[in-house]
Amino acid sequence: MFHLICLATAVICLGLFCVLLISPGLYVGLYAQPDAGAAFMGRRAAPIFLGLAVLMFLLRDTPPGALRDAVAFGMAATWAGIALTGIWSYGMGQASYAILVAAGIEFAMAAAFVIAR
Repeated sequence: MFHLICLATAVICLGLFCVLLISPGLYVGLYAQPDAGAAFMGRRAAPIFLGLAVLMFLLRDTPPGALRDAVAFGMAATWAGIALTGIWSYGMGQASYAILVAAGIEFAMAAAFVIAR
């Protein structure tokens, strides 16, 4: 299961890298009003998702142990943190209800990493 979750995460992160690098306003527009600052931050965040994609792809066959636990808990914290920022933004009136769908998927990814470790 860990192998599959790592591959799925690598694909998702690679997709986010491409979208945020090429058209960050398109992605931001799904949830909030895009502006120059959002586009700038999206492009700045794009390489982070590329790095996560590479890490998840290369670590997909990690055997059970301390390294796998660290990767799983780190990714769980990452996805849960992204979800919480979305919920916060929705609660503050800065994001549309669509962010709640994304947050649900992000929480599911966090849970999947904890379960699969």
